[in-house]
Amino acid sequence: MSRKPGGIETGIAMVVLALLVIVGGGVYLRQSQINPAVLALRPDAQPAAVADTPDAKAIIDANMAGMVPLSPPEHFTAETLYEKIDGRADLYLASGFVGLAAQRFSPNGSTTGWVEVFVYDMATPENAFAVFSQQRREKRQPVASLANAYRTPNALFMTQDRYYLELIGADATESLQTTMQNLARQFAATHGGTAAAKVPGEGLFPETGLVAGSERLIAANAFGDEQLDHIYTADYRIDGKRVIAFVSRRESSQAAADLADSYRQTLLSYGAETVEGAAPVGDAAFLRMFDTFEVVFSRGKYLAGVHEAADSAMAAGLAKRLANHLDPLSRPSE
Repeated sequence: MSRKPGGIETGIAMVVLALLVIVGGGVYLRQSQINPAVLALRPDAQPAAVADTPDAKAIIDANMAGMVPLSPPEHFTAETLYEKIDGRADLYLASGFVGLAAQRFSPNGSTTGWVEVFVYDMATPENAFAVFSQQRREKRQPVASLANAYRTPNALFMTQDRYYLELIGADATESLQTTMQNLARQFAATHGGTAAAKVPGEGLFPETGLVAGSERLIAANAFGDEQLDHIYTADYRIDGKRVIAFVSRRESSQAAADLADSYRQTLLSYGAETVEGAAPVGDAAFLRMFDTFEVVFSRGKYLAGVHEAADSAMAAGLAKRLANHLDPLSRPSE
């Protein structure tokens, strides 16, 4: 038979209930007072890029292009660049990056059809060309009246003096593409003009077999070698095969010769083997690196060579043409 609880049992039950009420109240109070560390993790509490005030001067006078700023300009330094372009910052930093200014524009302030403009200050035209040339898109079209510029369906890329620009559109409409080109021309007009400019490195390579628009400038660590900096490369198409020529102007003839020998030693240390027989160019290193061929030589102040040729005849032929092309360029500097 059931029995009525005793006084002791009733007392214990009341104490337990009281403890539960106290614990519950403490939990409630704790939840209502968020730890400052948790607040700091909220997205709205994260440190943002350095943004100017809403009335700050736009990075482009967009009114002339029929656009108005949609956001205040943002500015990034070498220390904060990764916040804007995480994953690509190393290329810019290795190429002389000074600063980045970014801002969105749109027709009449509309939240659709906007364009985000990235203006990279790279300190010199050569540095600007380096990042421009190493990031060329495969499917691209030239832009009339803009030097060193090309377009893709929803973007435009260009260099202007010391600046490298990317204009990224919200869509791929032709009207927005026209707007981007107007913005780019407006920037060029206020930073040296839109007249055709000489491409850095232009004239360093023989034209026969040269793939148009393939010239690049590698600011540092060319071909994975730390000693190779400021290296211009160009693609050639020979018998349907791609091969790379390279040229770099050094401080002196001795510096060029020393770097050629140092690079030869590096290739040998990586497993390259000297090709038997006469070198295609006097004093050149003619090497086989696994299944490809390398030629390294100097002409006056120029380090030059052929990289990753599919066969020895291709490497030798292009090296001879490159040396003959550089001969007259090297004489006045001696």
